[in-house]
Amino acid sequence: MKKLDSSYLRWGLPVLIIIVMMLWLGGSFRRGAIQPGKVKAAEVPSIGLPLYTVTMVTGPQIVEAVGTVQPQLKTTVSARVTANVIDLPVNAGQHVRKGELLVRLDDRDLQAKVQQAREALRRAEATRDLAQADYERDKELYEKAVIPKSEFDITTMRLKTSTADVAALQQALHDAEVTLGYTVIRSPYNATIVDKVSDVGDLAAPGKPLLTMYGSGRLWLEAAVPEEQAGDIHIGKPYQVRIDSLDKEMEGHLVEIVPSSDPSSRTLTARVTIPHSENVFPGLFGRMLIPAGERQRVMIPQSAVLHVGQLTMVDVDESGMLRRRSVQVGRQIGDQVEILSGLVPGEKVSLVPRKDLNQ
Repeated sequence: MKKLDSSYLRWGLPVLIIIVMMLWLGGSFRRGAIQPGKVKAAEVPSIGLPLYTVTMVTGPQIVEAVGTVQPQLKTTVSARVTANVIDLPVNAGQHVRKGELLVRLDDRDLQAKVQQAREALRRAEATRDLAQADYERDKELYEKAVIPKSEFDITTMRLKTSTADVAALQQALHDAEVTLGYTVIRSPYNATIVDKVSDVGDLAAPGKPLLTMYGSGRLWLEAAVPEEQAGDIHIGKPYQVRIDSLDKEMEGHLVEIVPSSDPSSRTLTARVTIPHSENVFPGLFGRMLIPAGERQRVMIPQSAVLHVGQLTMVDVDESGMLRRRSVQVGRQIGDQVEILSGLVPGEKVSLVPRKDLNQ
């Protein structure tokens, strides 16, 4: 008997616990839970309310080519000599003018090389001057047949050699001064600093980025235009550009079309200039609006559309009663909005949707 009780506790108790947990998870022990079913939406009479009859409207068809705002001029600044950074007076987001100081490097080693080149040049010039004096003296003696031609030839050679040495050292001094100039980096144009990837004390070297910048007020939208719209775009023609994050449209001009199509997306890249705006910067999402003929579309006033969370709704008149219906909207043109699905011509919608209707 004790053996039977032990087996019951060993196997029966865990099974009982599992059954209770399943019932609890299924909601068997809950009180006041809402039972599944359909709730009939509230209906409001449409009598006396302003209604709009849905019709088909013929208008221009606009194809949207999505893209990204990019700078026309973008520069990664790096040093042409190896030296420590001693001054970097700019920060990300700062506007700089052409010729303004960006980076200053430690120039003490290069200053010493310039000084050495100057001293070497002075010595060479002194040697040349002595050779010039010897040449003028020996020339007169040679013409009087006082010295042989071989001795005059040696004097002439010394003058030519010293003159060549001076020219070589002049070039060396020029090169040293040019290299010294590389320790001061200035902005090549009016620009905005994008990022600073180095700081004072860092070792600058050729090819190592110090900062990046782009030309201020010189932006364009790089849009991916579908292949079938390639014949609808033309260089020099104005196009509307929409920046969604700013809820703003602006007019730009198509300046470049990359003569190659992306085989994976079947699009080609078009670049449309963007007017200068303080709120527009590289990386923003944008759309290039391309006119592509005309087509018929369902349009209703914007006032008839009600946004409920992530849904777009309208109140439709059905036999004198307003019933809430979900619709899919397209582009807004003036005070009208395109309805892509959910309505058909002939139906009537309320111009004053009721916000207290159940969904």
